[in-house]
Amino acid sequence: MRTKVLLICCLWVIAMHGIEMTDSVWLPEVEVSISRISERTDRQPQQTSVIDTRLIEATQVTSPKDLSLLVPNIYMPDYGSAMTSSIYIRGLGSRINEPVMGMVVDGVPMMDKNLYDHVLQDVKRIELLRGPQGTFYGRNSPGGVMEIRTMQPLDITTYTIRGLVSYGSANTVQAQASYYDVLSPAKASHPFGWGVALRYRRTDGFFRNEYTGRLIDHAQQAGGRIVLDGRPTDEWRLTGTVYTDWTSQGAFPYASAETGKIAYNRPSSYERLAILPSLRAEYLHEGWRLLMMVSYQLLRDEMIMDQDYTTADIFTLRQTQRQHSGTFDALLQGPQPCTWYDWQVGANAFVKFNHLSAPVTFMREGIEQLILSNANKGIQTVFPSDSIEISNPTLPIPSTFDLLNAGGALFHQSRFHFGKWHIRAGVRLDMEHVRMDYLSTADVNYRFTLLTSLFKTIHTEIRGTKAATYVQALPKLSVAYEDSWGTLYGYAAKGYKAGGYNPQIFSTITQNQVMTDLAADMGMHLKIADPMFSDVSITSYRPEKDWTFELGGHFSPAEGLKIDVDVFHMQCYDQQVTIFPNGKTTGRLMANAARSRMWGTETALQYRWAKDRWSGMLVGTYGFTDARFISFNDGMGDYSGNYIPYSPQHTAHLFVSAAYEVGKKGLQSIALSLKADGMGRIYWNEQNNCSQPFYGLLGASVDLAWKYISLQLWGRNLTATRYDVFYFRSMGNDFLQRGKPLELGATLRIEI
Repeated sequence: MRTKVLLICCLWVIAMHGIEMTDSVWLPEVEVSISRISERTDRQPQQTSVIDTRLIEATQVTSPKDLSLLVPNIYMPDYGSAMTSSIYIRGLGSRINEPVMGMVVDGVPMMDKNLYDHVLQDVKRIELLRGPQGTFYGRNSPGGVMEIRTMQPLDITTYTIRGLVSYGSANTVQAQASYYDVLSPAKASHPFGWGVALRYRRTDGFFRNEYTGRLIDHAQQAGGRIVLDGRPTDEWRLTGTVYTDWTSQGAFPYASAETGKIAYNRPSSYERLAILPSLRAEYLHEGWRLLMMVSYQLLRDEMIMDQDYTTADIFTLRQTQRQHSGTFDALLQGPQPCTWYDWQVGANAFVKFNHLSAPVTFMREGIEQLILSNANKGIQTVFPSDSIEISNPTLPIPSTFDLLNAGGALFHQSRFHFGKWHIRAGVRLDMEHVRMDYLSTADVNYRFTLLTSLFKTIHTEIRGTKAATYVQALPKLSVAYEDSWGTLYGYAAKGYKAGGYNPQIFSTITQNQVMTDLAADMGMHLKIADPMFSDVSITSYRPEKDWTFELGGHFSPAEGLKIDVDVFHMQCYDQQVTIFPNGKTTGRLMANAARSRMWGTETALQYRWAKDRWSGMLVGTYGFTDARFISFNDGMGDYSGNYIPYSPQHTAHLFVSAAYEVGKKGLQSIALSLKADGMGRIYWNEQNNCSQPFYGLLGASVDLAWKYISLQLWGRNLTATRYDVFYFRSMGNDFLQRGKPLELGATLRIEI
C-alpha cells in the first residue's frame, strides 16, 4: 500500500506529457475545419471541439472511446468488447443498432459502428461537431459527427520516421512504426508522396473470471495503412489509402450486481477483420472546389457469448458477420457570385450488405428453464400429473439474415452575408431502402407423457422477407453575428437515426414458436405468455427524428483566452428504445416506443500563456444535460417523466499543463500536466432506481524531450476510483461492468 501511495505522489509531482502552447484543443483562428464544413472553427454556428496530436499524446488517447474524457456532454463507455460502441450525446443514444454520432476517417464515413472502436495512429487532429449534422452528413448524425484526420505524405516536406513503444499495467504492450516520404519535392508543382504505418497492441486484461480463474478481457490488435498521395496536375490532388484492422479479444467481463463477481462457465470472445480501401480526389480551380470520395469496406467478425453470464449452463450465442459496404460522396463549392452570397451542393450514395448468422444454442439447463418450464406451466393446469419432455441434450436454433441497406442523398447550403450578420440555410433529402431476408429453425425431440412413451421430432421454421423505404428531409437554419471579439449564433436543425430491422429479438420469437408448435402437434392451443414477442413484424423499427434548437457563442476576450458557451433544447420523436421481454427470455426488442426532450448547456475555456522559457495551458469544459421521457410505456411500466438511461447528467474535464525549455544540447524540454475528469449521475434503467453517482478520475504524467526522442511516464485513475461503466438486466439478474483500475505506464516516442 505504501508503494502504491508513493508512486501516486511521485506522479503528481512530475505530472503529465508536455505540449507546446501553440497546440491546443481549439486551433488558432487562422485554422480551417477539416470537416465538410469548410469554415474556421471559431466562426461555425455550432460547437466544435478540436483535439490535436499533442493533446492526444498528452492524455493517452488510444481510441475514439477515450475522447469522452475530453469533450462535454459525450459518453462513450468502454465495455463489453471492441464491437460495443454505444455513444450518448446530449441525452441521445442507444445500446444497439444505429448510432447517433457519425464517424468519418480521412473523408470516409464508417458504415458500421462495430468499426468505431479502433486504435488511433498518426492522427493530426480530431474534430467533434456536436448537434445535428444532417445537411452535410445525413443519416445517423443527430448528435454530431467525429472527423478524424491522419497524417498524409504531402503534409510534410521531407521524409518522416515515427515510432512508439509503450508498456503499462496488465502487461499492456503497444508498438507503432510509420514512414512517410515525398518522392518529388513538396514545393514542386506535381509532388508525389507515400506512407506506410504498422501497429500492434496486446494486454493481459484487468478482469478475472472467478469460475475459470482466467483473465477475461485479454486482447490483441494489429493493423496499419498504406497511403499514396499526389498532385498529378495543378488542379487535382489524389489520395489513395488502404486501412486494415485485426482484433482478437476476450469479451464481456460482466459481474453480478449482487455478488460483484464475474463468474460464468462458457467462453466469450470477439474477433474482427476490417479492410477499407478508399480514394479521395480534390479539384481546385479559379474558386471552384470539388471534393469526391469513394470507398469499399469489408468487415468480418465473430462474437461468442455466454448469454446468461452465470455458472449455470443455460444458452450461448455465436454471431458472425460478413459485411460489404460501398460509399460515394461528392461536394461542390463554386466561386462567390457576389460579395454577400456563397453556396455548396453535394450528393451521397451508399450500399451495405450484411450476411449475419446468429445461432443460439440452449444447453440442457436452458431447455428445462426457458422452454419446458413455460410449456408445462400451462399444460399442468389441465393435466397436473403429465408433462412435455425433450430429449435433446442441446437445442440449437440456427438463424441467418441477409440485411441490405442502400440509399442516396442530395443536399445544398446557401450562406448570406450582410455585414457582420451571416445566415446559413441548408436542406438534405435522404432516401434509404432496407430489407431483411430471414430464416430461423429448430428441431425438437419431444414426447407428452399422457399420450406416448416415444419421442418424436417437431420442426419449427420461420422464413420470410421484410422490406421498407424511408425518405427524410433535413432542414437547417442558422443566424450568426461575427465581430472582432467573437461570434454569437443560433440555429434550428433536424436530424435522424436510420430505421431498419433488429435480428436480436428472433431468438425470443423462435422460442415462443417452438412452444406453440409443440402444443399444436399435440392438438392443444398453448397461450403464449407475451404474444407481442411472437410476431416477426416487431423486428421492424422506423427512423428516429429529432429537432435541436441552440444558442451559443465563441469569444476571445483577451489574448490567449478563448471561451465557448451554448444552451440547447431538443425534441425527439419516434425514439428507438430497447425493450426486454418479461421473464427468462433471450432477445431484446428495438421499438419506436418513446418521445423525449433534452435541454442543457456546455462551456469550454482555454487559456494559453508563454513567458521566457515557460509556457502553459489551461483547458476546462463542463456539460449539463437534463434528458427525460415525455412518454414511454413498454407494457410493463410507464416511465414518462423519468430520466433517459445511460446518459450522464454532468460531465467535467480539466487539463493543466506547464512546460520549461531547458535549452541544453541533450535534454531540450520538461513538461508537466494534470488531468481531472468527472461524470454522473448516470441512470442505468428506465425505472431510475439504479444509477452510477458522479465520480472523478485523476491522471498525471511527465514528458522529457530530446531532439528526436521523448519519454513519457503516465498514470490514469491515480486514486483507484471504483466506478461502473455499464449495467443491464438479463433473465431476471442484474449485471454490471467496472471501470478500469489504476494504471501506470511509460511511452517512448521517436520522430525523425
